[in-house]
Amino acid sequence: MKRKLQYIVYYVSDSLSRFFNLLFRRKAYRNVAIGVNDDISESEKAVLLSQLKEYHRSRPLGPGLPVCRAPMASIYFGFNGDMVPCCFNRSYVYGTYPQTNPVDAISGDKRKQLLEKLNGHDFSYGCQHCRNQILAGNFEGVEARLYDRMKKTMHGPVEMIFELDNTCNLQCVMCHAGFSSSIAHAQGLPQYISPYDDSFIEKIKPLLKNLKVAKFLGGEPFLIQSYYRIWDELMQGNPECFINLQTNGTIYNDKIDALLKKGRFQIGISVDSLKKERFESIRKNANFETVMQNLEKFIKYTRKNGSFVNVSVCPMQQNWDEIPDLVEFCNSKGIYIYLNTVYTEHFDLRELSARQLFEVYNQYNSHTFSAGTYIAKRNVRFFRSFQQQVWSWYQKKQLDEEKYTVWMEQNQRRHPYTPDGLFSMIQVKLQLHPPLLALIEKAILTLPERFFLSDYQLDLVRALSETEIVDAVENLSAEEVGQMLMNFIEMGRFRPDES
Repeated sequence: MKRKLQYIVYYVSDSLSRFFNLLFRRKAYRNVAIGVNDDISESEKAVLLSQLKEYHRSRPLGPGLPVCRAPMASIYFGFNGDMVPCCFNRSYVYGTYPQTNPVDAISGDKRKQLLEKLNGHDFSYGCQHCRNQILAGNFEGVEARLYDRMKKTMHGPVEMIFELDNTCNLQCVMCHAGFSSSIAHAQGLPQYISPYDDSFIEKIKPLLKNLKVAKFLGGEPFLIQSYYRIWDELMQGNPECFINLQTNGTIYNDKIDALLKKGRFQIGISVDSLKKERFESIRKNANFETVMQNLEKFIKYTRKNGSFVNVSVCPMQQNWDEIPDLVEFCNSKGIYIYLNTVYTEHFDLRELSARQLFEVYNQYNSHTFSAGTYIAKRNVRFFRSFQQQVWSWYQKKQLDEEKYTVWMEQNQRRHPYTPDGLFSMIQVKLQLHPPLLALIEKAILTLPERFFLSDYQLDLVRALSETEIVDAVENLSAEEVGQMLMNFIEMGRFRPDES
């Protein structure tokens, strides 16, 4: 009953805010202008202008400036000590701990400067991810939406996001050593040393009492000991603050059970498949049954304390076909779903061909949902927004492939070549790198005995510098280098996603 009452209050409050904002804040979406420094082409700016108007109308509370409230309401503490606006903007750094005191970073001019840029719809200060989501029409996937309900206060941010350590028990295939200590250990890399010492918690302690939400990422949050200290501070000094954490769902013990009973926790669980074999191939070291059992425990907890659970999904080449099923699953459980954008090579959906992306879109478009509840309607809306993102990727890939076809037609003069001939062209440039030469020679052996190269391809090889070749192949296996060379022979580019 408490949860239903909350949804009614949220719905009525949001609806009233949207109505008045649409009525009185028309300039925010009718007279949109793009910041002069935004680093996109003129044709993209024209599309963005149109999309921004629609995006403002779609925002949870209706239109208003700034286009993102993160600089005024939130701060993100990243692995290497960087204090930044959010998890997608890690390049615009307010300051770095311990050199910069968190209080100074929060009160500094850089936050104000970013806010001014976003007031002018200029996304060039590291906010390109949200701009690209808006361009694609994936409005529900725009990270900025998460900050729309947050209000500026005189006492500092109302949200803090903590990513202080990479301690993790899994080796997820789309992850990397920077985010998982288990992957780093498996690769023989040195243990990560967090810059956030004990004094960090003392420095942010006065700010914790003003927070409405504190978010914790990893690694795996339940394995990061410094988080338990921050949670204790929050539960004692600010018991009304929501503690939002993203867990892989593999851990639930008496310590966690006791912790949940003391605080207001919102739980996000990573689930990328409902098929045991596929789930465990993606989330390496995880047990599917254990995660599903723990998910039920977290759902039971949140229903008692008036909080919520969400499932976070990484749509990838390996699981795209299951996304509608995962939406249905979340609808049946009465829990939220979030669909992340994956950028990892070999997992990124944008690497698919136009034909394959069209297949993904068609399958999504043909799926029908029965959505009767507030959460289910929201989940379907989120899915349809992601579907629009796939359509945008398809259109771009189709255009790229059409350009490539034209290029091929303009470069019809082709010359027969052998692996030895190609190797001799590369060998001249790498005389000072015997190990890399040996690697490339091994890769060359995987090529066909005869193939054809156009004038354009030959000019491209001749123009390659020693540095470019070294940067491209070091840290790769002979098999990977061989695949790069085959891509070049067949498509005129070393990687399928190169423009």
